Amino acid sequence: MPFRHAHWWVLGLFPLAGLAFWRSYVSSLATAPASFHFHGITASLWLILLAMQSWSIQHGKRAFHRANGLISFGLFPLFLAGGAVIFIGMAQRHVAGLSPFYRLWPASLAWYDFVSVLGTAYFYFMALKHRRSVAKHAAYMLATPIFLLPPMLGRLAPLPLGIDFSKPGAFEQMGMGFQLAQIFTALISFAIAFRARSAGRPFVIAGLLTVIGAVLFHFVGSSAAWKSFFPIAAEIPMVPFAGAAALLGAAVGWAGWWAGKRPDMIDRTALA
Repeated sequence: MPFRHAHWWVLGLFPLAGLAFWRSYVSSLATAPASFHFHGITASLWLILLAMQSWSIQHGKRAFHRANGLISFGLFPLFLAGGAVIFIGMAQRHVAGLSPFYRLWPASLAWYDFVSVLGTAYFYFMALKHRRSVAKHAAYMLATPIFLLPPMLGRLAPLPLGIDFSKPGAFEQMGMGFQLAQIFTALISFAIAFRARSAGRPFVIAGLLTVIGAVLFHFVGSSAAWKSFFPIAAEIPMVPFAGAAALLGAAVGWAGWWAGKRPDMIDRTALA
């Protein structure tokens, strides 16, 4: 079986996320916005599902694996909706200027969000399409959490970079941290692709998309035209926007399932 120890690597993202979001979320759970909770819960459930799916197929528990696979049809739309509420929330906090971080970086980070949503949706679609090929299915599913790494590593980057937030101008230096996080994530993706050999294509794509995200972050996200346009996102109603993202997730799941049907099954369905 490919990716034999992948479930441990997926579970390892939880302590990394705890460290990365300690200051902005974990340490203030009681007062955090509901959008933070929704995103945190749905992302956590997605990672748990990936870990369980990796573990179950490695241990020959195919019935358990198939049953949990069906859960993904309900969870993936919620996962996308969780990302949508964070996007709107970031725009709202940017307009409100709640902190130096929110005044400076949400507009740039939005471009990485766009890339990561498209990449995640594509990987889930392809995972369902290739669900009868263990190696391809596993690779596409396990590529989805790659896009969670830059936001985590970008928030941890100030430690090795020696950024002292007690000093003036410290938050302006975080851009370097986010860029390094995206480059490091791309290198991780390419390394996984090299080790995976024939099953590594999804990780090559993830690495390339992360590089594209870094380019958009730097050149488009920092442009005056985009910064003047981005506050409009704060006016988008959060719940309908999250609902639209959920519908997109459901459509991706349906399309992927249909694309993965055997030709003879499709013919019988069409004739029924």
